[in-house]
Amino acid sequence: MKTLIVPMAGQSSRFPNTRPKWMLTHPSTNRFMVTESILGLNLDFFDQIYFVCLQDHQDKYMFLDGFLRELEELGLDDKSKVAFLPEKTGSQSETVYQLIKSQQIEGFIFIKDSDGFFKCTLEDTKNQVAYFDLNDLDNINARTKSYLQLDVNNVIANIVEKKVISSTFCVGGYGFEDALDFCETYEKLSDLPGECYVSHIIFEMMLFGASFYGTKTTQFKDWGTLEEWNKFKREHKCLFVDIDGTIVTNSSIHFPPYVGTGEPLQDNIKFLNELRESDKVAIVLTTSRPENMREATIRELKRIGMGFDSLVMGLPHCERIVINDFANSNPYPSCRAINLPRNSDKLREFFE
Repeated sequence: MKTLIVPMAGQSSRFPNTRPKWMLTHPSTNRFMVTESILGLNLDFFDQIYFVCLQDHQDKYMFLDGFLRELEELGLDDKSKVAFLPEKTGSQSETVYQLIKSQQIEGFIFIKDSDGFFKCTLEDTKNQVAYFDLNDLDNINARTKSYLQLDVNNVIANIVEKKVISSTFCVGGYGFEDALDFCETYEKLSDLPGECYVSHIIFEMMLFGASFYGTKTTQFKDWGTLEEWNKFKREHKCLFVDIDGTIVTNSSIHFPPYVGTGEPLQDNIKFLNELRESDKVAIVLTTSRPENMREATIRELKRIGMGFDSLVMGLPHCERIVINDFANSNPYPSCRAINLPRNSDKLREFFE
């Protein structure tokens, strides 16, 4: 049996005045953070997936129905289970230990943090730690990580919590060949002072002869603090872009140049398509053209090569004001506006 375990029972102390961090909404998919956190793994490798959270969080936020709906939409509902703990644990290791014991989990387990993303392909059930290299990141809080030293055979020679001993750090993915080994080692360490990290369990097992291997990852995203999460969110945009005078030279349903005969503003189109192709920008096209011109408008957009995610027709031909809410999880300002001179092909100069 191969089991993915996703602990979600933490305190979220680095996310003040928000819901538990794993419940926050991903800026491009609108799914829970925790749902997105596992999608870089080859999930068909696992026989079952356990999400471990607090009963108190369900009582307070009633998230379960929405979460199960997400898992169903992703085709993960048949192998997924949500387990509730009656009270807070002292560490992630204790959360995993309690789950294994209560659900009688056997065989290979892979523990995945809920507050980060990475891509990797798991191929076997050996002891392993997913890692990334500091040299491949522009900005990271290095003091919050655990670090690995790997030998020439990709065997972990040392693992240390919150101390930089190499450029190779753990990204929150830990594989154990046997859940029983994890539990027996946790029981040995659980009475020691201080928090028992998963890295402590790995180090203790290594002292008694177990071998752990490095599993290289790509596309690592750190969502471990509110600052890091907000920085990630700022990379994503939803653009509301008027068609006439912005994508094509202004046209009208009343007099020439008629709708559909405007000239494409090529650099604006190129710039917007580049943003959209980054997978961090959604484009909602807007227009005062009536709804009965939708098909003609779509044909025009296809002809000029303008990609989009949604098309809103029939807006009043007047001043447009964007009103949006802000909160700790969606900080001020949550919206802004760009006023572009009509038929200007210099949108990129106005876009920050």
